[in-house]
Amino acid sequence: MKTTPNTNRKSWKKAAVVILIIGVAGFAAYRGVQIQRSRNPQAEEKQSRVPVLVQAVETGGIRNILFFNGDIRAREEVDVFPKVPGKLVENRVREGDSVQKGQVIALVDRDITGMKYEYSEVTSPIEGLIAKVYSDRGSGLNPPTMSVSMGTPIARVVNIERVKVIIHIPEAEIFQVTPGLQARIKVDTFPDRDFPGRVSVISPVVDTLTRTAWAEIQIPNPGHSLRPGMFARVSLVTAEKKDVVVIPIRSLIRADSANIVYVVKDDTARKRELALGIREGER
Repeated sequence: MKTTPNTNRKSWKKAAVVILIIGVAGFAAYRGVQIQRSRNPQAEEKQSRVPVLVQAVETGGIRNILFFNGDIRAREEVDVFPKVPGKLVENRVREGDSVQKGQVIALVDRDITGMKYEYSEVTSPIEGLIAKVYSDRGSGLNPPTMSVSMGTPIARVVNIERVKVIIHIPEAEIFQVTPGLQARIKVDTFPDRDFPGRVSVISPVVDTLTRTAWAEIQIPNPGHSLRPGMFARVSLVTAEKKDVVVIPIRSLIRADSANIVYVVKDDTARKRELALGIREGER
């Protein structure tokens, strides 16, 4: 009898159905009985009993979950450069300071012999925190150029009101992940806490070397508990079913390309082929 996900579950309950969980040893013993019967029909009655574990079929909820690892990154991260060459005459921020977009964080003296200029103001291009100060007072500075010299950064500003994790999805699982899918993130710093997130962007192409596509997960970060550089474990629930027939994986027997279980009804074990749905752990 072939059972599909659309099978009426009431028939399972009315028949007081139970399944046989036949372990490796039990199944091997069963095969041994069959061989012994063929060799010695008189031994059939003595060796016709096979030890098995019987468990009632239950209904419940089950989810399909994908797991990934990644690193926490700032939502925005910018190195700030001077607009003109010169010397740093005043650094107005320290690491950890909050800054607003457009706030002056440093002053630069153009330092051209025979010329007098007002100090050039260096401003933050984004709102955030000063993650790193690169240059001290008196340091020579250069703006970024298209030449070999890429300029001298003064500070790094990061916005961590929201953070993100980049994950890499194997080619076979890409179709399961869609923008807007909810995610759960765990970090070692807070082992008992889950941080909610959401898939925001998925790469439209697959890397030919790794056979993966990257996806970005945005995570709200009130209180700045999550810091850039933290190792993150990400779980994505891609499918969920409620009030469905759920059985232990160990009750299945793989026969050729079929999934088989033995069902007990009226003291008789009957073989049934199943069409499987979601797998979660050992269920």
